[in-house]
Amino acid sequence: MLLIYASYLLLRRMIDEPARQARFAAVYGIAGFISVPITFMAVRWWRTIHPVIVESSGFNLSSTMVLALIVSVVAFSLFYVTLLTLRSRIETASDAVAELKMRLEDR
Repeated sequence: MLLIYASYLLLRRMIDEPARQARFAAVYGIAGFISVPITFMAVRWWRTIHPVIVESSGFNLSSTMVLALIVSVVAFSLFYVTLLTLRSRIETASDAVAELKMRLEDR
C-alpha cells in the first residue's frame, strides 16, 4: 500500500496540465483503493502469524495493545495538529508576502 501511495504522489507531480493531472490521479486513486479491502482481508484469507484483530464481537486486543494503540493515536493526533498549525501559519505568511508585493508594485 505504501508503494501505491508513493506512486500516486509521483503521478501527481509528473503531469503538468492540471485537468489531466486530476483525471489521472482520480482514476489511479480509485484503482489503488481496491488494495484497501484486500489488505484488510488478507489476514483472514491467508492464515499467517498476524492475529485477527477486528471480529464481529469487537476488538481482540490485549490490555497492553490497547494502551499502545491509545498512546499512538494521541501522539499522531498531536503531531497532525502541530503540522496543520504550522502549515496554516506558512499560508498566512505567504498571503501577507503576496499582499506586500502587490503594494510595492502599485507604487
